[in-house]
Amino acid sequence: MKQLLAMGLLAGLTVSCMAADAWKPRFALQLYTFRDRSFVEAVKTAKRVGFEYVEAYPGQNLGDGFEGSVGPGMNAETRQKVKDFLKEQGLKMVVFGVCGAGDEAGWKQLFAFAKDMGIEILQVEVGKDGTTLDLLDQLAAESGGKVALHNHTQKEGFPDAQLQQLGSRKHVGSGADTGHWLTADVNALEGIQKLEGRIFTLHLVDVDKMGGGNHAVPYGTGVGEMGKMMNELRRQKFSGIITCEYEHMTPKLEDEVAQCVKWYKAFE
Repeated sequence: MKQLLAMGLLAGLTVSCMAADAWKPRFALQLYTFRDRSFVEAVKTAKRVGFEYVEAYPGQNLGDGFEGSVGPGMNAETRQKVKDFLKEQGLKMVVFGVCGAGDEAGWKQLFAFAKDMGIEILQVEVGKDGTTLDLLDQLAAESGGKVALHNHTQKEGFPDAQLQQLGSRKHVGSGADTGHWLTADVNALEGIQKLEGRIFTLHLVDVDKMGGGNHAVPYGTGVGEMGKMMNELRRQKFSGIITCEYEHMTPKLEDEVAQCVKWYKAFE
């Protein structure tokens, strides 16, 4: 009996360890990283360096025989061709942004586009007024999607300010960008801690130094405390989408982004 109990305990511990090791949110590439090429070329590059998910941005030229640019203005035929292309590549477009609209009709068009393309999260800039946020919360609830408030270096994007804007809205969360926080001398780890439970997606970025004049570097080689941030997200049981965005147009861009993928996949 004791032997059976010991074996059962060991099996339970093994399952528990396996469950802990299994934690790893979906990892996407913001295609703005490869803004020097078309959407088609950027998607192919994303696949080549190891991504299975992408975050698209409005206005990127589709390229390679596709007409127009990425966004709600794509007609039905082009949308279907893009969906077919992504399926062929084995990639999913899960986030779109940073995007916006001038009125309710424009926002509805964006949500309809997202639903049609299978996009889960629309990223919009922080600093929206309460009326607009209420509208976005309503439209997200109706469409089954989510809205994430994305920050650059403006004070409206600091963690406390984001919390105030989010309020009690269930379908509007944070789309924090750790790189921009670090550029604004905001402690990114503390920001993630403050926004616990409210983050839908985040741009996980490592940088060479704090403050202005910095630039993105491969994960784990800068001052971003990447391991600590990942461990904090794991503690929070974060289940959203983590996005890699590389705004530094280095000649070694593909290699450095591939290093980020390697670091992320190796993280335990």
